[in-house]
Amino acid sequence: MSWLEALSNGIERFAESDRAVGDALSRRKWLLAGAAAALGTATKSKAAPPVSHTRWLINRITMGWTPEEQLLADTLGYHGYLEYHLNYTAIDDSALNARLAPYWLLNAPPYYLHGFNASIPTNQLCQATFLRATYSKRQLFERMVEFWTDHLNIDIKKADNPWIKLVDDREVIRTHALGNFRDLIIASARSPSMLEYLDNADSVVGNPNENYARELMELHTMGVSGGYTQQDVVEVARAFTGWTVDQTDTQTKSTFRFDALAHDTGSKVVLGQTIPAGGGYGDAIQVIDIIMAHPSTANFIARKLCERFYSYSPPQSLINSVGATFTATNGDIKSMLRTLFLNANPATAPVKLKRPFHLVISALRAAKANVGGSPEALTTQLRQQLQAAGHEPFQWGTPDGYPDKLEHWSGLVIARWNFAAALMKDSIADITTDVEILLAGAVTADQVADKINEVICGGTLTAVERNRIRDYLSPGIPTKAKKAEAVALAISAPSFQWY
Repeated sequence: MSWLEALSNGIERFAESDRAVGDALSRRKWLLAGAAAALGTATKSKAAPPVSHTRWLINRITMGWTPEEQLLADTLGYHGYLEYHLNYTAIDDSALNARLAPYWLLNAPPYYLHGFNASIPTNQLCQATFLRATYSKRQLFERMVEFWTDHLNIDIKKADNPWIKLVDDREVIRTHALGNFRDLIIASARSPSMLEYLDNADSVVGNPNENYARELMELHTMGVSGGYTQQDVVEVARAFTGWTVDQTDTQTKSTFRFDALAHDTGSKVVLGQTIPAGGGYGDAIQVIDIIMAHPSTANFIARKLCERFYSYSPPQSLINSVGATFTATNGDIKSMLRTLFLNANPATAPVKLKRPFHLVISALRAAKANVGGSPEALTTQLRQQLQAAGHEPFQWGTPDGYPDKLEHWSGLVIARWNFAAALMKDSIADITTDVEILLAGAVTADQVADKINEVICGGTLTAVERNRIRDYLSPGIPTKAKKAEAVALAISAPSFQWY
């Protein structure tokens, strides 16, 4: 199914839902007409006016366009702006760090986390995720954190993960998000969070558990069609026996431990290569090195990066270029992204639908929302908004991670609209907006519509969408409440939903 067909089907489902509950929400009626209008021109205009190459790059490597980000991109140019974000450690993020300072558990060791009710570290991780995505100046880094969190998915509800997923986020995902892929995979394999999630903590000689071995090849590296066999899964599982988690009630609780007595010391054959007997801990490292060198791994990771950052169906030539860089650099993530964006053609790149988390964060950034709260009084309503949209962080149960497929997300628009309305009504706890500051200088309906298009959408609203906002604001001089509702309409409009 094409993205156009999926959107058409989605709009019809939304219309049916709207008819079922009546016409109480005029916003829905307004937007259904707007979505239909956008759909009618999408094949020619991508549902919005053309954007510059720097604007396209901002859309792809940040969590949401802002005028400040556009100024920076235009000042540095396409290549300079890309390098600015790739060199993320040079970006001053002290303002974000100040916001995160009260979150005392973010840097705590695992044993310390176990001293709290499970909801406390979970909430602190979720709240920090919102703050980082919204306020960090290291936007490409945050996009890659999101990408690898999906790629190496862990359900926070399983086993000890309400406590220790926070450690995985810190020591695996965030440590290696723009580093080396091999290092990332080794860190993930050693992560107590992953060891418990995929049951390798209980894998012992004579009774190896195949869950992690299978997902290592199918989801983390080679792909389901990568060329491995069931026997390879068995041999990899044997290599990872004894990779477990310390369960003592000491300061080493919930840290990685290699149990030599639980390890299968015999020789193994993985993807046609023999791992000699007696290798101990090193057996699994050899497995990872064998997998890293396999061409399926380069192709699989290249394809996933191109699908996330270019289009749902990227050209094979782009995948090949990124895959060649993977091979040439032994999995350097920055180099792969550089190849992707320097070989991508923004002028012909198809649009993608923002997943709910992306939409929410882009709206917070565009509306210059103040996300407050404290570790003691955390924003749970924002999590509830994302739960309603099917995209609450760290809550995907299966190892494949939240999908990046249009068909999965195109039927959940009402939750998006409800979020936009709640945001601009200041009815989400600990989140406030100031529409008068946001739209400063705009008085008439036409001025307000133009200002919304400028500061919220960066000039990408279609003429139909812009005029519908103006008509909603008319007649007379719009009130503050009406302006806020109009911003919610812009956030709900088709052009803001796509990037």
